[in-house]
Amino acid sequence: MIYIVLRQFIRFVLRFYIKKVEVNGMENLPLKGPVMLAGFHPNSFLDALIINCKVDRPIWSLARGDAFKKPLARKILSQFFMMPIYRISEGKEYLGKNDETFERCSEIFKNKSQVLIFSEGLCTNQTELLPLKKGTSRLAMQTWMSGSEMVIVPVAVNYNEFGKIGKNITLNFGPNIKKTDFDELAMDGKAIKTFNEKLTVGLTKLVRRDFNKPTVGSSWFFYLSYTLHYPLHILLGAFVKSKTKGTVFYDSIYVGLLIICLPLYWLGCYFILKTFI
Repeated sequence: MIYIVLRQFIRFVLRFYIKKVEVNGMENLPLKGPVMLAGFHPNSFLDALIINCKVDRPIWSLARGDAFKKPLARKILSQFFMMPIYRISEGKEYLGKNDETFERCSEIFKNKSQVLIFSEGLCTNQTELLPLKKGTSRLAMQTWMSGSEMVIVPVAVNYNEFGKIGKNITLNFGPNIKKTDFDELAMDGKAIKTFNEKLTVGLTKLVRRDFNKPTVGSSWFFYLSYTLHYPLHILLGAFVKSKTKGTVFYDSIYVGLLIICLPLYWLGCYFILKTFI
């Protein structure tokens, strides 16, 4: 229930930060059954927010493990359908926990639900696909070898710019990858390499820079909301810039604060108007 309500609110809030999101290939996303969304990852947590808000069925997302280290954070993030995936840079002692996450993914697929994993395992505000890590291939092979009919849908969120409000975005979904596309299902190096090569081809076709510039008419809500909330945007922009300089988190932190601060801004405006009118 919390997830559904929050997702609707985030959909609304994103319109205050983004001019336009153009969605292509949605017909490639099955309406039912187990699905793994294998994503291009250029812009931190904002990638998952956009995909979740544009796909009707709930999605469990795999996120960087260090965000889950505190018990309260783990509890809150799990309420929003998020699970940890750890990298060696976050400590070898945490790598064993990835097995727990993969087991949860297996249960999610058995329940015919969806999981989002970012296959590069790294985010650098990049505009080209990075080499894929082994996590997606291992999860896919493990799931298929258990007998699941899970399908993989490549997905890419492309941004015309980073670290700035008023973005144009394309969200591209590619053709399904099925277990019948492979001659052999295995966990060895050869099978992993074959899988990654196929997924790389699928994702590369989706990572594009062909943005259709929105008209003022089609972006009227963004321009109106930006004008009405100009003081808030000035404060948030300065604060986030000072805290995220040299990192990839500007857009994600800005949107996160916008989700919290917009209701407070509206409440403040209400009391000011009530006082003087």
